[in-house]
Amino acid sequence: MPEFLVPFIYLTILLVVLACMVLCDWRWKLAFFLDARRATILSVVVVVAFLVWDAFGIATGSFFRGGSSFMTGVVLAPEMPVEEPVFLFFLTYLTINLTSGTRMLLDARVSPGRPA
Repeated sequence: MPEFLVPFIYLTILLVVLACMVLCDWRWKLAFFLDARRATILSVVVVVAFLVWDAFGIATGSFFRGGSSFMTGVVLAPEMPVEEPVFLFFLTYLTINLTSGTRMLLDARVSPGRPA
């Protein structure tokens, strides 16, 4: 692999798995394709809450960026890499998809005649 691409590996992986979650969301209407307004509000609130949590952790010295050759090195704030909000959105989106998918499976199990 070319050396200049190494710092983008983590961010690229995050974006690829996000794209896969968008495909799952589109196929089964789990989050944004079910109710875009609701999913957007929930995502923004949760990501902001996580960023505030991160800020407190950074301020107290509990959280730090560390070093990795697989990250871009771009920071939004001291100890806050650009990959962090992307990861937090990934985590939020994954949770919404999993809870919606689980609810759909449980609903289908309770009423088997209902199309999934």
